Amino acid sequence: MAAATQQQQKPKSTSRVAKTLGAMLGGVFEACALQPLDVVKTRLQIGGADATLRSVTTNMLKQEGMASFYKGLTPFVTHLVTKYSVRWYFNEFYRGLLRSKDGTVSVAGGFAAGLGAGMTEAVLIVTPFEVVKTRLQAQKGLDVSKLKYRGPVHCARTVVAEEGVTALWKGNTPTMVRQGWNQLFLFGTYDMMKKGLFGLEREDPISAHQSAFLGMVAGALGPLTNNPFDVAKTRMMAQTETGTARKYTNLVQCILTIYREEGFTPLMRGCMMRIARVAPGMAITFTVVEKVTGLFAEKGWD
Repeated sequence: MAAATQQQQKPKSTSRVAKTLGAMLGGVFEACALQPLDVVKTRLQIGGADATLRSVTTNMLKQEGMASFYKGLTPFVTHLVTKYSVRWYFNEFYRGLLRSKDGTVSVAGGFAAGLGAGMTEAVLIVTPFEVVKTRLQAQKGLDVSKLKYRGPVHCARTVVAEEGVTALWKGNTPTMVRQGWNQLFLFGTYDMMKKGLFGLEREDPISAHQSAFLGMVAGALGPLTNNPFDVAKTRMMAQTETGTARKYTNLVQCILTIYREEGFTPLMRGCMMRIARVAPGMAITFTVVEKVTGLFAEKGWD
């Protein structure tokens, strides 16, 4: 009887499949809605000391038209869908490893699982996809015949042919730091706020406006606190030189070089654009994840 009671008191658990599918669907909605912000953020970060939000957007509109704001959309959608599948799956995987005998995961364990998920997605998915995305977004003009990279597949092939396969992992270290940091805050603070603000456990149903609010706040914390790593990541991915010809060779050297040559401000360039893209993106994705997991629970598909 005691064993049965203990079994009944164990926390509910939603399958990794439900959360992963929800995250993938959320990624599609997010990419289509927020791609222009990501393109502008990339142009700001590689535009040098004089680049401003107004100058970048004005030049893009005048010289390239509205279509330029959706450059790299195909790899961006693919990137988000695959990234979120890895992120949510491995967050649940690491939570399983950190779960205590009574089935619970501590607050510290929740943050650690997010950190692990972020670093895993950086190596498996984020770095090579973002190298391709950054190269495509950095190109100016709409006449494909005049561009160096004619699409995602052509871009990847060209990078490998000219710079070697390891070039697809340029900027991997700052990407691991950025993604790990982001997901540490994302998953850890979402669960904490869900309980602290609304009195709900992790697997409890939540309204759309509540999950959107929590996702937006949790999603903003990472970009707000780690932007220099993102700038370094973008600069390292954008450079086409190889070997000793590369201006930026590692994370620390890149950040110090930017600071020495351009000052501190460029290290925070694109921060508000990242927040403006990531925060609503997480609001969208967490809302979809909560709805999908709720549907799975309601239908008994777990």
